[in-house]
Amino acid sequence: MDNLNYPSNLENFKDLERSPRYHFVKGSITNHELVNYVIKRHRPDYIINFASESNLDNCANNPLNLTQTHILGTQTLLESARYFWGKQKFQGNLFIQVSTNEVYGSTSVSDVFFNEDAPLLPDNPFSASKAGADMLVKSYQSTYGFPAIITRCCPTYGPYQNVGNFIPKCIINALSDKPIPVCENKVREWIYVLDHCIALIRILFYGRTGEVYNISSGNEISDFDMAKKILELAGKPGGAIEKINDSSLPNTRCILNSCKLKNNLNWSAKFNLEEGLRDTVLWYKQNPDIWRNIEAQN
Repeated sequence: MDNLNYPSNLENFKDLERSPRYHFVKGSITNHELVNYVIKRHRPDYIINFASESNLDNCANNPLNLTQTHILGTQTLLESARYFWGKQKFQGNLFIQVSTNEVYGSTSVSDVFFNEDAPLLPDNPFSASKAGADMLVKSYQSTYGFPAIITRCCPTYGPYQNVGNFIPKCIINALSDKPIPVCENKVREWIYVLDHCIALIRILFYGRTGEVYNISSGNEISDFDMAKKILELAGKPGGAIEKINDSSLPNTRCILNSCKLKNNLNWSAKFNLEEGLRDTVLWYKQNPDIWRNIEAQN
């Protein structure tokens, strides 16, 4: 189910169209009647809430969209699932709330890692609305015994990602021989999309209801060094980076501790940063028509 706004692309699902296991519904998760209809008709055992406003520029300019999608949308899903699943006392059901590492805020300390018990200290409208959605899920667990798990992952990258995100933007600029604007004082941890998906599958089938699981890779790198790696893999000169020096911005870092997931559910990231980036750059090289069409639409 998707409302097909700016980051959505149905072309990504071409290979699934003829599968009897796949059904697409166009619509918003804030639409109570539509969500009720979908759950009543398809009777899902599991619901995974990936819905998110992901374009940072749009987030800053339209914070109301964040509240509608992240908080009202999540509550619409929760309430509908509670009504229909509650008839069977939630037997065989599970709701997974896909959240973000950003709910923990950030730190300038280089040896601090956020575990699942860290306080939520969001520092922008995006992370605040995601934290609010997490709290809603927690409240449904404690009030109604609702079967839910929250996951919080570091930033994900890989093929098919929308061109507005940092890594695709770097790759496309590199392939188009355009400068890559980079803020030097930002450090992030990145996970390849297949590693994230496998973590979610393990959590879906083996995770413990009521828990929060961090998902992280250990691939910690500054945006500047990430841009350098991408230029190297794209076969472009390293001088194409355009540094953005903003002394008003502090050094920011949010790195997760995912020992609970690794120790309890036997998961670990399989792709190192070099492998994941190589596959991603290759995909964008081989599919210029896809991202050029998306760029033109944006």
